[in-house]
Amino acid sequence: MSISVQERPATVASHRRPPVAGRWDAVGVALLTVALSAAGSARPSFWFDEAATISAGSRSVPQLWRMLGNIDAVHGLYYLLMHGWYTVFPATEFASRLSSALAAGAAAAGVVVLGKHLSTRTVAVTAGIVFALLPRVTWAGMETRSYALSMAVAVWLTVFCLRAARRDRTWWWLIYGVLLAGATILNVFLALIVPAHAVAVLVFAHRPRTFCLWAGVTAAAVAAVVPFTMFTQTQLFQVRWIARLGPDTVGEVLQEQYFDQSLPAAVAGGLILAGGLACGLRFDGNRPHRLLALALAWIAAPTVTLLLYSALRYPIYYPRYLSFTVPAFALLLGLCVAALGRSRVGITAILLVFAAAAAPTYLFQRGPYAKAYMDYSAVADVIDRHAAPGDCLVMDNSTTWMPGPIRPLTAARPAVYQKLRDYGRGLTAIQRNRLWDGHIAVWAWADKMPRCPALWTITERDPTLPDHQRGPGLPPGPRLGRAMAYQVPQRFGFHVVERWQFSFAQVTRSTR
Repeated sequence: MSISVQERPATVASHRRPPVAGRWDAVGVALLTVALSAAGSARPSFWFDEAATISAGSRSVPQLWRMLGNIDAVHGLYYLLMHGWYTVFPATEFASRLSSALAAGAAAAGVVVLGKHLSTRTVAVTAGIVFALLPRVTWAGMETRSYALSMAVAVWLTVFCLRAARRDRTWWWLIYGVLLAGATILNVFLALIVPAHAVAVLVFAHRPRTFCLWAGVTAAAVAAVVPFTMFTQTQLFQVRWIARLGPDTVGEVLQEQYFDQSLPAAVAGGLILAGGLACGLRFDGNRPHRLLALALAWIAAPTVTLLLYSALRYPIYYPRYLSFTVPAFALLLGLCVAALGRSRVGITAILLVFAAAAAPTYLFQRGPYAKAYMDYSAVADVIDRHAAPGDCLVMDNSTTWMPGPIRPLTAARPAVYQKLRDYGRGLTAIQRNRLWDGHIAVWAWADKMPRCPALWTITERDPTLPDHQRGPGLPPGPRLGRAMAYQVPQRFGFHVVERWQFSFAQVTRSTR
């Protein structure tokens, strides 16, 4: 494929120092990615998954270890890393998500470095910019979960694999085995990158001994983590919400896996892939078969494996779980952009078109309810600004929103609720060795209600009522009116005097 007639693909065997003009490419693309991911990341509300990270990451190491025996073992290493992060930074929306923005930047730098191993500087930098623009990256870079970190680990582990193949030393492969085992513990699906690395070693190794060394070390690393992967199978109940494969799965693979909810970006990406590959195949020059082989194996093997497992045994395919394959997709798309654009002006024009196609989704990702339309932070802001110390909290556990019950809402911003008397809180999450506190029904602590100067009730949004009301005696509305969270306080003379409503939640202040 003819990408640039002036540039020669950088071979793994080359020992020449990189040109001065390209030494800062990876840093520049990394900074761009961090900026794009971090911009506006403080605005979206926390949601269920991020509340889980805060709940787990804020514990001591022994407390975390006990919890992992019951739930979320697959996220254990990530929670441990976030425990370290939270010892330095507060668990705010921006600070929590900054960890993922930095991980996305590290992944972008890895894409550039890997691109230079596989192809030209033009392709490498273009792929890095494509990576920064992909909606799945701009989403993962502001999500307090391990998705962005798994991208970084996957790409840099691949870089290490290629360099180990070049040096062909036993101790390099031993280090690779340790890194592969650690990557699998961070994200069990990262083990599915092994077929891609097999392709890489087959393409770049100069002696059969190299592949044998890689295969032996990889087998040992995989065997070492088998007990861990077997244990995680006992906690598959956590993903029982994943739907079985169906007609929508095709759209999930083609759109959501790399483009989040952006149909325009998916269409633009598809046209670029089709045009770039068709354009490049008409030329007889140096074809980037190495990049194509590695990228396609990196994308196809994990995707097909999860789809087959979901079809034959248990549904586990979910687009975001394959975030670690995004670097490969960026390399492939960057190659096609370079093939179509040919010149710096042409490549820039294509990148601008792709950025424009992704822009609406980028802006939506930074909306107040971008995280599954949840509003944990909006509720916490109301409590923080308006509740007085000593007021009481009533959680309506009859809400129907998913995922999860209502108690995770308080785990996202726990400090805000500390000034309230929460008699409905059962055993704490730490005492239960679970992610969430236990819940006590409102009627079970009704005898303590007369001592409350005001009640703050969190329940489900009522579409029949306005977003904000204030008055001496507001109607409860049909949703709150039929809930025990209202009926029990009403018997003690409490009546609603102010109401706030958001995406899912309704917050009311009641007095007597």
